[in-house]
Amino acid sequence: MPTIQNLDDAAAVIIDAQQNNHRLEVRGLGTKAALGNQPDYDDCLDVSAMQGIIDYQPEELVLTVRAGTALSVIEAELAKANQMLAFEPADLSGILASKSTGTIGGVLATNLSGPRRLTAGAARDFLLGFDAVSGRGERFKSGGRVMKNVTGYDLSKLICGSYGTLAVIDEVTIKTLPRPETSLSLLFGCDDMTSAVAQIADIFASPHEPGAAAILPQSIAAAAGLDMAAAMIVVIRLEGIALSVEDRVAHFRQMGQRDTGRVLGTLPQAASESLWARIRDVDLLAHAGGDIWKLSCAPASAPAIVAAMEQSFETAYYADWAGGLLWFAGPSGTEFGTALRAALMAHGGGHAQLLCDRAMSKNSVPVFQPLPPAQASLTRRVKAAFDPLGVLNFGRMHNGM
Repeated sequence: MPTIQNLDDAAAVIIDAQQNNHRLEVRGLGTKAALGNQPDYDDCLDVSAMQGIIDYQPEELVLTVRAGTALSVIEAELAKANQMLAFEPADLSGILASKSTGTIGGVLATNLSGPRRLTAGAARDFLLGFDAVSGRGERFKSGGRVMKNVTGYDLSKLICGSYGTLAVIDEVTIKTLPRPETSLSLLFGCDDMTSAVAQIADIFASPHEPGAAAILPQSIAAAAGLDMAAAMIVVIRLEGIALSVEDRVAHFRQMGQRDTGRVLGTLPQAASESLWARIRDVDLLAHAGGDIWKLSCAPASAPAIVAAMEQSFETAYYADWAGGLLWFAGPSGTEFGTALRAALMAHGGGHAQLLCDRAMSKNSVPVFQPLPPAQASLTRRVKAAFDPLGVLNFGRMHNGM
């Protein structure tokens, strides 16, 4: 399949696929091809040529780029204006063995959001608008170039995280944010997962505005260079102007003296940024054996889920998003994934995704959390509305859709 140059080309290819009863894989640089199911496609819709920065207005905190633009190019351009993508997209090239961080279109298609999601929001919250062509071969637009845009439906929330199953997007407009003047991380020691989650809850109940919070078991922390005498290391990131950060550190140190968590130390900016990049990119589990799973749950449920898994399996794990995001590495195959989902459902529910499949476990266990009947029915109707013949990435997320 020749590389398409624009959405008119994409529409023509989609219409041709409809007429020939073909299915298409939508692909940019292919860095996230391992995410989701891998059904057979008749051809590839290559969108990698749809790249370039269309408009960037730093004073308005608005960036418009083509969807095939490399994430590295965007981040370099934002850095010139001392700005950033607030949702802190992960670079999964380490665990997925891909050659680059990929494109902004791939980030939005998978709704990849890093540690700052806890306080700033997800990728979908910063997508202001986009142009697209549906699986019907029809062009459409959503949103605009301002935060408040009430015309039509808010399709940004639907398209983000749809893994290219609904539409091919281009010309995305994203809200940016200023890069913090400085940042550092404060380290607390806790005796177990339960006290670590409670410590973070106390910290976020304070008026001192932490930006991100992670929990590292001692073995994971040691591998990250934090060789400290505590069963659990709570990592709190503070960002902002230097004077404010210093003041908040002083308050948190006082809190650590009063509470169960022990203040173990502080990581200066360079070391802090390096650690949070490893947390974001799941680099802390890159050398663990078996598959890597991503679990979204209520933070209060995290200790029980971890305890349930440790009873039956040899596993490595850590938590981000104050305990609301659990990363697990464990044995490949059906048993571990099934047990993870059982533990998740037994303790409040959530979503479990097989992110890094190292032994074709996806042949025997669903990659994404199985949908309840009502949600599955709604998902089928949405797919049929955008792509009635199942041309785009059919089965990438769920069988038959």
